[in-house]
Amino acid sequence: MAPGSGSSSATPAAADRSTGGAPLLTPAQERALVAVEHRRWRVDALVLGVAALLLRLPMYFAPRSLVFDDGVFASSAFAMRAGELPFRDVFSSQGPLFLPLVYLGDLVGLRTLDAPRVLSVAAGVLVTIATYSCARHLTTRANALFAAALVTTSGSILWVTGPINADGASLALSVLAVAFALRYRADPRLANALLVGLAAGAAVSIKALAVPAVLVAGVVVLASHKKVVHAASAALLGLAVYVLAAVPWGIERVWEQSFRYHDQAVRQDSAAGSLGKVLSTLWDRDLLVVVALVMAVATWALVRGGLVSRAPIGGGRRFVPAIVALVLWSTLVIALLVWEPALWRAHVAHVVVPLALLAALRPPPWRVLAIAGLLLVPIAAIQQHDLLWPHGYEGEQAAVVTRLESLGDGALVISDDPGLVWRAGHRPPGALADASFQRIDNGDITVDRLVRAASRRDVCGVLVTSPDHFGRFTTLGERLGAVGYLPERFGPRITLYGRPGCESA
Repeated sequence: MAPGSGSSSATPAAADRSTGGAPLLTPAQERALVAVEHRRWRVDALVLGVAALLLRLPMYFAPRSLVFDDGVFASSAFAMRAGELPFRDVFSSQGPLFLPLVYLGDLVGLRTLDAPRVLSVAAGVLVTIATYSCARHLTTRANALFAAALVTTSGSILWVTGPINADGASLALSVLAVAFALRYRADPRLANALLVGLAAGAAVSIKALAVPAVLVAGVVVLASHKKVVHAASAALLGLAVYVLAAVPWGIERVWEQSFRYHDQAVRQDSAAGSLGKVLSTLWDRDLLVVVALVMAVATWALVRGGLVSRAPIGGGRRFVPAIVALVLWSTLVIALLVWEPALWRAHVAHVVVPLALLAALRPPPWRVLAIAGLLLVPIAAIQQHDLLWPHGYEGEQAAVVTRLESLGDGALVISDDPGLVWRAGHRPPGALADASFQRIDNGDITVDRLVRAASRRDVCGVLVTSPDHFGRFTTLGERLGAVGYLPERFGPRITLYGRPGCESA
């Protein structure tokens, strides 16, 4: 995915030819210059990828479930290891491509305890490199490195590209689609347009929040050279990717679990409240991006006001269209976040990349950035200490995990916190891997269903940890006792209903 021959960082010779500047380079010299730029691109991408990987290794090996979804999707991966299928056996709230990619990442990770996190870490590497690729088509090499650094260290990005989360993979592929679109603008071949469709279709097949980036990528493709056939081919390929990802699991099941489930969610906040959550999340998790954007706007205003003089960045006339496209991208994401009924802080990650690219178009002098970095990087690191220095379970939770580890191999445990079960090396039945309170709200998880599942011979325990989840069912303990389960309490909130005889020999 090296920058195309039309990128702003690889065409000084072309600029000389088009403007009549001197000296003109020979074709051989132009090819040599492009080859040098491509080598620099590959070196930069390698360094950025390694840095993104190293930053996420503590999260990959974290000895506890970092967020609720971390446990949900790890449990789903364990269920798929046992032969259970998405949407049929494993409840799947995300798009049809997500759990198959989790399965593939788990396989690449050799199916160890931490292996389900492979996809998220890979997404962190990909979104970093894809952001750099986008920026290379819009601004200088140094600024592109700055944009990629902002993205890979963003707290919002880290929260979805360390713990297992569908937003990370969807975001990475959607940014890749934009990068391919910019490559198409520089090199308008059908193959490049099809790459846009492939990445866009995969992104939307994971999460609908990728739509704003996909729309921006489509606009870039269509507006760049007005080749309608190329744009239509990319769109059809993207649609085909979604259909092919959904068909194996059943279109109706995919629609019910990955769309209607979210559409029927109870709205958590008003539109103003959702916007406030977006802004507060950016401030809490993305201090570096926010400050960089503010400084970039201030620098732009000073240049426009004639108070300081700086050379144009981003290829002269391309600068304004780039700003328009990035502002459109950011606005569409924020509008979608405010509109959706169940807004979670993880969703805010989708607005970080366009904001970081805007910040990198015209940053302040590097000396100013260095001073700001010295002041702000320690604060940002403290804000994300739970991810950068994750600790293990403590107290009651540690005791529960130890108790669950005593169960026999292959024992299943139903839990409203599936992360505890995962870290003990077990799993719930696939249909209950996702025990989110939304499924309780809409009647998908009930006392009757839990008791029926607990009656399976391979289920050895039911773990209740939260009054917002299984703790709502006041008759659950009595019903489980009637089928042979005995309660074991770990503090005032956590109760494990265990089936006698399930301990390992």
